[in-house]
Amino acid sequence: MQAIQINDHGRIRLSHLKKISEITINSQLQYITCYTNYSNPYSSKLISVLHNNNRFRNLIFMNAKTPKNYINNEFGIANVHYVKNTINFKNCGNVKNELFVYNQPFFIESQCHNTCLNRKVCIDAEGNIKNCPAMTKSYGNIKDTTLEEAINMPGFKDLWYINKDKIDVCKDCEFRYMCTDCRAFIKDSDNIYSQPAKCTYNPYICKWQGESGYVPVEECGTYSRETGFVPDKKKIEKLNKEILGGRVGNRE
Repeated sequence: MQAIQINDHGRIRLSHLKKISEITINSQLQYITCYTNYSNPYSSKLISVLHNNNRFRNLIFMNAKTPKNYINNEFGIANVHYVKNTINFKNCGNVKNELFVYNQPFFIESQCHNTCLNRKVCIDAEGNIKNCPAMTKSYGNIKDTTLEEAINMPGFKDLWYINKDKIDVCKDCEFRYMCTDCRAFIKDSDNIYSQPAKCTYNPYICKWQGESGYVPVEECGTYSRETGFVPDKKKIEKLNKEILGGRVGNRE
């Protein structure tokens, strides 16, 4: 296991952080990220808990009155953030150019694997084991099922291998190898290869929603569950000529 993320929507106790630190300090984990609600983290007690475990890379305090960021701070962890909002798994799946990942490991992984779900396992607040907390399907409960048993159940690993080259519209997008993919929020819930529901980019005209000339992807082709999204080359050519000011011939 390379990384672990802990989401505590209460106020995580120092005793819990201490226990996490003790368990992981000699492990193969590289990153620990923890989300919890605002408290008074800057204390000698927190320093004593976290100072000697450099696996704590991010500690995010939600619902803080004043947003602050402390990078490479004196507590021995890389980043401490105070944020005003509450982190909610229902807010994931956004596609924005500022969220793109520009590095070689991500690019290589994206060639054959899903860039969000590959090798990921989640335990939700009720103890259900899932690919992602935003998904409805579970593979047992941590009370009676081990993570190894859940991961080896039929279907659990299937999402790991859905890369962008298999997904409607994404497979035609120039940003597909730097964009984190979400299979929880998709346009057609009955088609696992459906385009991410929160994507606001149209690769057929190279426009983001809000930019001049933007039209939704749906105006650039047709969709059916049997064929997926099929781009209409004539429509796309016409739209691009209009956008670029190079329209030829009469409007149909």
